[in-house]
This record gives sequence, C-alpha cells and structure tokens, in this order.
Amino acid sequence: MSVIWDSTTLNKIAQAKSNMVWEATGLQIDSRKIKKGDLFCAIKGKRFDGHDYVDNAIKKGAAACLVSKKVSDLNNAAFSEVNDVLYALEKMAQEARKKSKAKFIAITGSVGKTGTKEIFRTCFSKLKNIYVNESSFNNHIGVPVSLSRIPASTKFCMLEIGMNRLGEIKNLSNLVKPEVAIITAIEKSHLEGLKTLKNIALAKSEIIESLSSKGCLIYNEDTNFSKLLLEKAKKYNIENIISYGTKSSANIQLIDCKTINNSYAIKVKYFGKVISWNMPLIGEHWIKNSLSIIALAVYFKLDIKSLVKELNLFKVPSGRGNLLKLKLKNNRNKFFLINDSYNSNPASLSASIENLSNINNKGKKILVLGDMLELGKASVSLHIELKNKIENNNVNLLFTHGKYMKYLNNISLNISKKFHIENLDRLSSILIKHIEDEDVVLIKGSNSMNLNEIVKKILVESEPQ
Repeated sequence: MSVIWDSTTLNKIAQAKSNMVWEATGLQIDSRKIKKGDLFCAIKGKRFDGHDYVDNAIKKGAAACLVSKKVSDLNNAAFSEVNDVLYALEKMAQEARKKSKAKFIAITGSVGKTGTKEIFRTCFSKLKNIYVNESSFNNHIGVPVSLSRIPASTKFCMLEIGMNRLGEIKNLSNLVKPEVAIITAIEKSHLEGLKTLKNIALAKSEIIESLSSKGCLIYNEDTNFSKLLLEKAKKYNIENIISYGTKSSANIQLIDCKTINNSYAIKVKYFGKVISWNMPLIGEHWIKNSLSIIALAVYFKLDIKSLVKELNLFKVPSGRGNLLKLKLKNNRNKFFLINDSYNSNPASLSASIENLSNINNKGKKILVLGDMLELGKASVSLHIELKNKIENNNVNLLFTHGKYMKYLNNISLNISKKFHIENLDRLSSILIKHIEDEDVVLIKGSNSMNLNEIVKKILVESEPQ
C-alpha cells in the first residue's frame, strides 16, 4: 500500500509537532477498525474522546496518532500533536483535494444519497480507481475523513454531503469542490432543525454554490422545489444542468417500468435517445436513483450502455432495503425479510411500504416500524399520517416501536392485527411467532431506534432458503 500521510506533511499543513518521523498508509478515527500502518486521529466528540483509545490503536498497529493533548499511553509510539484534531483533519482534506486529479461528484438530498452512491459504485467500478465515502460519512467529521483517505490513483470520486442546519452543506461542499453536484430529493427530513420544507430546499441548494460555472448540476425534476434548484443554478451561471425524473420536461425521463421475470424492465429517454436495462426487484425508488447515473455518463461522455449493464447485478446494501430469503429453523416456514433498518423518514418509508405491497407473495405482509426522528413539531402528525399508506398497501400485521409510532398504533387501522412493543427482545420473539410460510417482513426505522437488533434476532432463528 502507498503512503497517504507522513509527519513532514502534517507538520507543514497543520502546524503539528511530531515526536519522530512516521508514514501512514491509511487513516482511521475508530480505534476498533485500525489496521497496521494507519494514522489514528483522536477526535474528541460530545459522547467520546478518541484520546481514551490511543493505547488500543497503538496495540493494533497504528503507525502514528494525531492528538491534541499529551497521552500517557503513547510510550515510544509516534505521534503528532495539534491544537485541534478536527481542524487538522480539515487541513488534511484541503491538501488531499488539492493534490487529487480525480473527477469529484458531491451528492446531497433528503433521500437517495446512499442509494445513488451505491449504484454509482456498481456502474463505475468497471472503470476502476473509483472512490466513495464509507457508509454515511457525510457530516463535518465524515467528509474531511473521506477526503483525507482518497487514494492518489482515484479517477472518479463521489462523496455524500449531509446536513442538519443551514450553512453546513455550503461549508462541506466548499471543502470537496465538486465538478458535479447531484441533488436527489427535497423531502420532510431534518425538520427539527430546519422547520420548513423550503428551508430544507435552501440548505440542499447550497451545494450549487460550490460549483464552477463550467461544472454540472444534476437534479430530480420530480422533487419539491425543483424550480428553486434550477433558478439557483442559473443564478450561479452553471453551464451544464441536467434534470431527471418521470416528467416530460426532464432531460432524462423514465418512460416505462415493467415487472418481468422477477426484475424491472426499464426504458429511459435521454436527449432524444432511448435506452433500456434491467434491475432486480428492489423497489421502484431505486430506479429513480439510477437515472442520475445516466446524467453522469452524459456529462462525462462515457459509454452509457456499458455502464447500465452493471445495474442488472446491483445489490442493495445491508440495512437499506436488502431482501433476504429465509426459513425459520424451528418450523421450516419460508419467508422474505426486507432489512431497511438503517434510516427512515416520511418519503423513504412511503416508498418502502409501496415496495412491500408490490412483492408477489402468498402469505402475510408484516410491517415493523420504529420512530422517524428529527421531524420536530411535525413528528406526531407525520407518524399518524402513515395510516392511509398502510391501509392502502395490503399490510396485514403491524408492529410498532417508539414514542412516535405509538401515536400511529393508537388510532384505528383497517388491518388484521397490530402490536406496540417497547422491548426489542419481546418484539422480536412475538414477531417470529407470527411469521408463517410465504410471509414478507419489512423492518424500517431511524438508525438510533436499533431495529437492526430485531434483524439480528431473526437471522439467529433462521437460515437461508
């Protein structure tokens, strides 16, 4: 592996004081994930302090530690001391961005960021030397870390940029300096901090400000406030603007989507041309995510047919709606599990429930829901509003968990049976008892609701079909 950071560079760009010369081939902020040769950055957060884990990082083979205070456990290990580790990381990110020759793509949106990034990874991987940020490393820590890790050989880089408040995307996208910005959707998420849908649109649109006039904006024509995005791009004199969606006004338009032999047959019109491809049955919202890849191919003048062929092999990341075919060990009942436990907001939950309804199975459709968080004053009403979506999409059995989902469970619902259970172990046990042959189970909630624990329990009690 090649060296990505060394003490000399860090001393220069971040005014670090190093106790010895060192070189690192990787960078990590989680001591549990340290590999031999990594630089461990001891970030201090609200609930943790990386300095408490320096000793563990050294034992696991860290080449050096970036710290902001003396740590007694360092012994004879290499370290570089700075006033503020996060500030030093930002300086490292700026340096990495300046040196990189990659084509940078920044992506934001209320839903679809990670999905689009994973579709990009699938389609562009055949071009080799692509780089995307890990998991959801899309905040004020994750973006600098992601930039600081970028390999020198990278040709295409896509980074997610998230936010909880106005101004955050502006700061992070100025760090990334993308050639292309993608805005996937403006939906009801982060209402707790931003209050209104328009504020969300304004926050997401900040990414446009980081583009040069020769850059490219790719945006969803179907989403809320799409005109605001277009007008802002024109205000900033962005020469390349590509829209996608189902509307006839979109530059890249989904004109047909049929279910054939357990896959989607998709037809898209783009700039007077038509292209078709297949994707696995993973939910129609994933199809819209794939349209932005066509836009990227158009902008970068790539072979579109070659890229979309890869979509037939696309696999949904774990916890993002991946479908598992399982059978219970105790009674051999075969069932399907949709693990969408990583995140939830009104738009993504609505799409997931529709996907559940579209699955052709002979058994029950079971819905397991945890709270949608960060919705502010609208939290209760947005949970109650799920009533129509549930009743109109063939849900037979509902399990809810969390203080906001309790409001939904307390109202009258036209379904066979419903449960509200706060203890996850008890919920898991009762859920498993209700799973019968050919049932489909969808599990979805905000990540901090820990519904992945239910998934783990189900996987212990079952095996692949």
